[in-house]
Parts: sequence; C-alpha cells; structure tokens
Amino acid sequence: MITSTLMMPVVVLTTLATVISVGLGFLPRPSRSAALWATAFAIAMVGAYVWLAQEHTAPEQLRALGSGLVITPMPLIWAGLRAYRGLDRQHLAVAFLFGLLAPVTLLLSTFADVYGVALRVVFTAMSVFAALIIVELVRLGPRLRDEALPLLGVSFGFIVFAVIVDVNGVMVMTGAIRAAEGSDSLELVRTLNQVGMAAYIVCALITTLLLTICGDDAAVTPRDAFERTARNRLERAQAADDDGWSLIDIRLDDPDDIRTATSTAAFHAVTERFARDIESVLPADADIDRVTSTRFVALVPRSQGGVRELLTQLLERVSTMEPHHSVPVRLTASIGWAPVSAIGYDFSTLITHADAAARHAYSAGGDRWERRRGDAATRGSAPAVERRGGVIEGRSR
Repeated sequence: MITSTLMMPVVVLTTLATVISVGLGFLPRPSRSAALWATAFAIAMVGAYVWLAQEHTAPEQLRALGSGLVITPMPLIWAGLRAYRGLDRQHLAVAFLFGLLAPVTLLLSTFADVYGVALRVVFTAMSVFAALIIVELVRLGPRLRDEALPLLGVSFGFIVFAVIVDVNGVMVMTGAIRAAEGSDSLELVRTLNQVGMAAYIVCALITTLLLTICGDDAAVTPRDAFERTARNRLERAQAADDDGWSLIDIRLDDPDDIRTATSTAAFHAVTERFARDIESVLPADADIDRVTSTRFVALVPRSQGGVRELLTQLLERVSTMEPHHSVPVRLTASIGWAPVSAIGYDFSTLITHADAAARHAYSAGGDRWERRRGDAATRGSAPAVERRGGVIEGRSR
C-alpha cells in the first residue's frame, strides 16, 4: 500500500514530463536528441501506469514489467546526449537493446522466483549508464555547466543507490539480514526506487529541456534566416558586379576558461558586453547573426580598407577593460575575414573560409584577425598597431 501511494507521484511526473518534453522540446525544436529524450519519458510514463495496474491483476508480473519500463529511459537519455553533442556513433542499438532487456528480464524472473536477484542486476547495469551519462554531461563543457548540473547530480545519486541495493542483496544472501526479513528488504528497495525515480525524472526533464531550448545557442552554423538574407544579398551583389562585401567570423577567445573561472551571471555579463561591442562597431547596414553567445557571423558591405579599420577597432573595443569589469582578465577575440573579392560570392564557401581564418587566428594566439586570399592569408593583430591619421590599423605580417 505504501509503495502504491508512492507510485502516484511517479505516474503524475512521468505524464507531465512526457507532455512537456514533447510540447516544449521536440515540437518547437525537433532533433534526434529531443526525439530520444521525449521517447524516454514516454516509456517511463507507460511503465508507471503498468506498475499502477498491478493492484488489479497479475500484481507480481505487472509490477516487475512496470519497474523495468520506468528505468528503461536511462540508456535513451545517454544516446540522446551523444546525439546532442553531434557524435556519429550514438549506440542506439545498445540503448534500445538494454531498454528491452530490462523489463523482459524482470518479467521472466517472476516465474523463476529470482526477482530479487534480477532487480539488483538490472540496477547495477543501469548504474553503468548513469556513469556514461555523467561522462557525456561533463563533455558538454563548462558553458553548459548549469544546464547539466541537475542530471549530473541525480546520476551520481543513482550510482550510490545501486551500490546500496547491491550491498543489501549481499547481506540477504549471506544471512546478515535474516531470511524472514528478505521480503521487507526488497520492499525497502522498491520504495527507494520509486522515490529515486521521481527525483530522476524531474532532474532529467530540467536538463534535457534546457539543452533542447539552448540547442540554437550550441549550434555551430548560422541560422536559416541569416543565411537566406546573406545569400540574397550576395546574389544581388554578384549581379551588380559589386565585390565590396566581406563575411567575418568573430569569436571570443577561451570562452570555456572564462566560464570555468566565473559565475553564471558574470559569464552572461561578458557575453552580453561582447555582443554590444560587435553591434556598436559594425555598421548599421551589416547583417549580424549570433551563432552562439561567444560567436558571431556578419556580412559587411565595405571595402577591404573599411573592413580592416572596423576589425581593428573591434579588437581594441573587446580588449578594453571597463570599470567594474565582471571578469578580472583581459578579454580578446579572434576574427576570420573572407572578402568576396578574393573568395567569391558563394555563401557556403565564404563561411568555410571565414571559419578557417578564425580558427587560424585563435591558434596563432588570438586577439587578431586573419584575412583569406583564396589559398593565401594575411593576418592582423591588435597589439601590433600603427597610428595613421588617428586611426588604429592592424599591421599585416
């Protein structure tokens, strides 16, 4: 009766998690990761209802099947994290195989009277997936630290719980707990399981939903609206034989290190100031796309001399320390510059060259711009400057 009462919150939470994950996650921002996470919550919801149905028919079998279905989502959450990170190998076959084996194993164990052993084996196996989830969350990097924290913490808790379950099983088998108390110890395991799964569902929903909503910010390519506008402008410029356009890729240097060394509020203040610096320096007729909070791509209608002046001014603006600066370090940026006159009017080609130039500028030490000239490049650095008529200009070298 106690466990049935405790199961009601799990039923409610899994139902809400499924609705929220689909309605606020997958439908507005469809992706493979969002689909896997929504599927995981839906399976857990089915398991919760199956478990609840054990009060009316086949109590032992339905309880075993429901318990297996409720913990089945863990491999799918792990696979979804790998999909979110853009990995080619997401091990979906492994995730679905374990998702099938868990409920089937528990169901069959009820007929062989080894349910207690099977339950502990399943929990031990799932603790491995909890550890894999922790690994994937850590690999998301410090910029998603806050989003990952709920699922990270509850996954650690699941591993601890699995150890407690195994220790309890060993004590029952060795007689440290009297045989008459064996059923009571299993009832304790079930109770802890239901409480733990309620917490796991809430934490998993928070993390996966935040990651799904932040998916645009974690992307590595410009959004469709900017791309359509940029392609249209480049097509018209080509028709008019106007080569006074450049695509620039602007990136804050060492964002992960800054995020690790600061609080969430301080990091957000840094990224917002970075955005303001870019918007204040680039001309009003430039098209700017915020790819992530620390990376911007812009299409600028200026001659090469005008772009060079803008980029040097931008590097100086970013590196200028302000009063009450939220980060006690000098901020710098790396900029990739792909002029139409050298690369051509194809948007994809310009993006590729600007990306390569920005990466090369960062690998060369950052705080500089690099201009692509087809297969060649010229580099500029903010610290190495010349003053010509009051204008600070990056020196080519």
